[in-house]
Amino acid sequence: MTALPRRHTCRSRLLLVLAAALALGPAAAARAGSVTAESIWDRNNAIQRAQSQVPAGATVSRTECTVVNVRTGNFRYICTLFYADAAPPSAPQPSPSPSAPSAPAP
Repeated sequence: MTALPRRHTCRSRLLLVLAAALALGPAAAARAGSVTAESIWDRNNAIQRAQSQVPAGATVSRTECTVVNVRTGNFRYICTLFYADAAPPSAPQPSPSPSAPSAPAP
């Protein structure tokens, strides 16, 4: 049997690693994302609007806000919340069956 040239073995390993990462990716890592909202009222209102878009069970890890002067004296508050979803729930475990069989009634 002939040995493959080194470049082919490295390429094969890389493809194997990439295939494994793609197969395990969604199950192995928590999902992360961000939502952005804006308000003409104030920063807190922009944050509240963004929080209403965060998926249930997700944890906000960072908040970034920017104030934009649209016209003289008119401001727009733009806030982005970065979050991580909670780990997906595990499959329900079946309830254990009784270990000893029941005795027949007399």
